Amino acid sequence: MSDTGDKTTPTQRRTRIIDAVMEEGAMRIEDIAQRLEVSPVTVYRDLQALEDTGIMERIKGKVRMRASSTAELPPQIRRTRSPEEKARVAGAAAKLINPGDAIIIDDSSTLLPLLPQLKTITPLTIITNSLTVADTIRDWGEHELVVIGGRYQRWAHAFYGTLAVSQVKEIRADMCLMSDAAVWAGATYNPMDYVIDMKRAMISQATSRTLLLDSSKFARHAWQKTAPLSSFETIIVDATVTAAQRGELEESGATVLVAPGE
Repeated sequence: MSDTGDKTTPTQRRTRIIDAVMEEGAMRIEDIAQRLEVSPVTVYRDLQALEDTGIMERIKGKVRMRASSTAELPPQIRRTRSPEEKARVAGAAAKLINPGDAIIIDDSSTLLPLLPQLKTITPLTIITNSLTVADTIRDWGEHELVVIGGRYQRWAHAFYGTLAVSQVKEIRADMCLMSDAAVWAGATYNPMDYVIDMKRAMISQATSRTLLLDSSKFARHAWQKTAPLSSFETIIVDATVTAAQRGELEESGATVLVAPGE
């Protein structure tokens, strides 16, 4: 099969491959190529990139996921999910940040649309464990960048582990902005122990805490509790959130802000 008519970017194709394999459980390369309407050679190249991140593997002629949830996907893949909703939530979050603040943000893809807006709020001290965030803002002259180091996790392009958590505990931030993999029963959840440790440390070291959620978080599942919703003073959601979901968030005692829709 020729790729002559294929106008998708590698990231878009890889996102479609991940979605297809998650849906089917395991797939042959030829079946993936047929679904995406590209050549097997193109699929092989994309799969090699996905295997290098550690989230996908080939066994007995079939491709399957190693990652157990979308929370473990690379940031450039995660950011393609619910992009419009994330952008609106980020826009509402930007209005809470003041010049001179020291803010700590994690590697959640929900936070990435916030970065261009931070450029106009000067000066800021931006503290993060995410190399995606650091790479974006490192040349912003009026902002101070503090990168939390530790064990590098390739899938997240971020630092985690005991050393990273110990560094966070030596920092005090005016605001923590974060997201998580899932929301259920009055708390946020994540499948990764070391991600939970980092998020909890960030929450503990900030004067105020803001949780950014797009409504897809209510449909996702992760088995370990990160933090109760009552840990956050402010929760920002997109306009597609249901009345029941908003009510669940408001029961936490947090101020719930609904980002405007189109």
